[in-house]
Amino acid sequence: MNRDGSRPPPGSLAPRRVPEAYVRAEVASFPLTSLQAFRSAVTELVPSLDSEDGEPTWALWRECEKGLSEHASGWSLDRIIAVRDAFWFPSRGHVSHRQAPRQGVSMFHYLRNLADTHLERRPGVTVIFQGTGAEAVEALTHYRWLTFAMPEDLLLGAVPVEPPPTRVDIEPPLLVRHLLDRGVAEVHHHVGAGMDFPLLWASLLSAVGAPSLDPSSLTGPGLPFEDGERMLRWLLAAAVTRCVLAEVLLRRETPPLLDFVRGLSESRAWLPQRRRVLARTLEALSRGRREVLPALDELRGLYEDLHPLAAYNVNDPPATLDEVWRRCDPLALRLRLSTPNGGERWLVRSGLKHLAALEHAGIQDVHFERLFWQVQRVRCVSYRAYVQRPLTAGLQWFIRFYGRPRAMKGPLSAVRAEVSYAVAGGDQPIAALEVRTSPSDDPIRIAEELTSLTQSWRGVLSRTGERVADGRSPEFGVVMHLIKDRDPSHHWAQGQPPAHGMGTYAEPVPERRVQLGGRYSDYFAAQSVQVEALVDLLRAVPLSLWLVRGLDVASDELSVPTWVLAPLYRYIRWGAARAAAKRESRRAPPLRLTSHVGEDYRHLMEGLRRIFESVHYLLDRTGGRLGHATALGVEPGAWAESVGAVMMPAEDRLWDLVFEWRLYSDYRLPPALSAEAPPGRPLRVDNLLRELSEAVFGRCVAPHVLAEAHHVLHNLWCPPLARDEGGVGLDAFSRAFRRLNWSRVLNGAHVRRVLVAYREDERVFQRGQQLVDIPLDASEVATLRSVQAAMRRLVGARGTVVEVNPSSNLLIGNLLDLRNHPILRLNPPSAEEGAPPPVPIALGADDPVTFSTFLLREYSLLHEAARSAGYSEREVHEWLSNIRQTSMDARFTVPWRPGALHMADELLDALAHFTRRAVSRHEAPA
Repeated sequence: MNRDGSRPPPGSLAPRRVPEAYVRAEVASFPLTSLQAFRSAVTELVPSLDSEDGEPTWALWRECEKGLSEHASGWSLDRIIAVRDAFWFPSRGHVSHRQAPRQGVSMFHYLRNLADTHLERRPGVTVIFQGTGAEAVEALTHYRWLTFAMPEDLLLGAVPVEPPPTRVDIEPPLLVRHLLDRGVAEVHHHVGAGMDFPLLWASLLSAVGAPSLDPSSLTGPGLPFEDGERMLRWLLAAAVTRCVLAEVLLRRETPPLLDFVRGLSESRAWLPQRRRVLARTLEALSRGRREVLPALDELRGLYEDLHPLAAYNVNDPPATLDEVWRRCDPLALRLRLSTPNGGERWLVRSGLKHLAALEHAGIQDVHFERLFWQVQRVRCVSYRAYVQRPLTAGLQWFIRFYGRPRAMKGPLSAVRAEVSYAVAGGDQPIAALEVRTSPSDDPIRIAEELTSLTQSWRGVLSRTGERVADGRSPEFGVVMHLIKDRDPSHHWAQGQPPAHGMGTYAEPVPERRVQLGGRYSDYFAAQSVQVEALVDLLRAVPLSLWLVRGLDVASDELSVPTWVLAPLYRYIRWGAARAAAKRESRRAPPLRLTSHVGEDYRHLMEGLRRIFESVHYLLDRTGGRLGHATALGVEPGAWAESVGAVMMPAEDRLWDLVFEWRLYSDYRLPPALSAEAPPGRPLRVDNLLRELSEAVFGRCVAPHVLAEAHHVLHNLWCPPLARDEGGVGLDAFSRAFRRLNWSRVLNGAHVRRVLVAYREDERVFQRGQQLVDIPLDASEVATLRSVQAAMRRLVGARGTVVEVNPSSNLLIGNLLDLRNHPILRLNPPSAEEGAPPPVPIALGADDPVTFSTFLLREYSLLHEAARSAGYSEREVHEWLSNIRQTSMDARFTVPWRPGALHMADELLDALAHFTRRAVSRHEAPA
């Protein structure tokens, strides 16, 4: 609130350029999470930063200062040093006679202080520590940013209380009770990232031991340890060392680690070769020395001896979540633990107790201490590779983080639905779960994917007794999402983007090679194979429509325009409708539609245009959903001030202006869409269109011709403009213009000339990729406000629901502070005078492991954002209750009749019958 007690208007809370909580978290976690800490193997932080003992601390600080000088804009060195001193060199004793440490601070005391600073000492379930007098919201914010920097379970393991806490309760209890009692739906959850980090780490501990794991599958831009093979070797070294540390801790009379390892030389169970590899592994990890690290095959052979089930867990994955915890982590297997994260928690707790006992007895075991902290550093560095880092805005960064753990998830493949259900609710029962996955190019493989998910979901039903809130069975559904991709060679994903769109799917004549159909034809052909495979399955197994509940498109939003996707959507929608009309479908409900859009944009108008194209040309006229759509809620003035000016390709700017011109001219628009033009803006847009069209097409094109071209481009497969529905595939794409009924196209000859040039002329493409600089002046901001308000009215009138994912939006949208989340403008907790009607909102977690979150925590984060923006507890509670109800109403899942288990069995039978029939038909000629 303001000082006078009034509430500031939504969107007016301008955050610091870099959040204080981010800088605090980065500095606080640096001794555990940085590569410099790993390379120097720091075990003690020396306050003086001089002498031989203090040199590693000095090197650590130099690296920390260098990194933050590039990111902590607005922070003086004095402020950063103060944060460093508070967390690296904590004072001890009672506050009345507390003194700064003169001697070194061990990593043990450093981590314990970090845990005590943020968490209460409570057994089982703990809460955030607020003893400093800070407001609850600030304490929660600091803790949230710290969990972006390092694994939460490491902090929990350092809390000195028995039994140790296993989770932090930050969710308001009345809110959680309300959500669970009335039923909460997870409507935006990608099953490929549906686990949390402890589960991913357990899976990784088996995946790294599989001989089939290709190190090149780990390679990518920004990967720690420089390349995929080197990272795999360090992960194997850490996995081996965990086993050695565990054996030392399990001895009743604990010998120094070095004596324990030497004792292995007397054991006949260890061959001399294995002993030498083990010794080199421990030496390399204890000092972070790459040159000593054994070769990959040697490490794999050693780890196979220590964890013989590793490869087996990849080839024959565990069938239940309990089995994952018991089989994947070699420590859990050794100790017969099946509790969640049991092996890792035991190692951290036992290791810290051992270090405390050594310190109390005045004994030093330098080798154990070094190796213990080096193992934790490898895990922390991995965490930061898999969890999206703050200040990495845009989907290109997200794609990198999302893709990195792909090779490590094999042991979880049979339990993905169970994992997603457990993680989404934070081990609490939720009413409905939608998971998103990509279709394959073969209906058999799609059927196998659906079978795997259904079998896993059947396990959930068995364990929940088929009942959650109100005595209902939890609902389950799969949303198939097409994947947007920038280029066939994946140069963009690999961090090697060629200049000016060269080699992308957008190029009509790549490498001077004539491409049938022009731009995006290769992408369309590849997606057509997947689309046809999905429709073939739905037609062959109509009952599967009770499971396959929706269609989406995701990933690199800016890579593929909406007009390319429109025919694919129509083909699937019509195929699903025909399948639903069959008797075998048992009156299956229609397939629902959503679209990731308006999340990543160079110019805010670009995001709004893509939202318009999705709502008007992709989704059902009576609803559907939009994924993220943050462009609808970002305050244009604040956005323009933060961006300053925008540089973007000329052709994208051209289409943005065409969209704006259509709004002012009411050109082929739905009745609910109209925008009031700022004074003088229509004439300016008209002139800019003529200017840009000449620059792109080589001749001046009238705005009404461009507007008609924009409309026709999105209706190439749609009667009455098209003579028939058409199909998919390269031939259909290349012949699209021939199927058009040009007599129904206004100014048909001119429009055809524009469209042919746009799709097939390499020179037009190259000119369109030239960059234009757009100053965000007052006219531009006023226009954005008008267009944004018009789009919000349209979305509300259509009943289209926006899927909001707070943590995802915070990181991808670089919001810096949840108080700036667009939801507070899209759907404020209380009506704002003069604002457009609120937009319906549904809530999801998106990618739990990538954004270190889960569904109930997302509700809590919105609670935090609204309360810190000045809304009362009653307003916020009612607001979140309405969002919960909208999420339930907008969910794509449906109850399975006559019973969930019965339907699951029928789906498995129908899919198995199709798979057997398809396989036998495929093998018949042989």
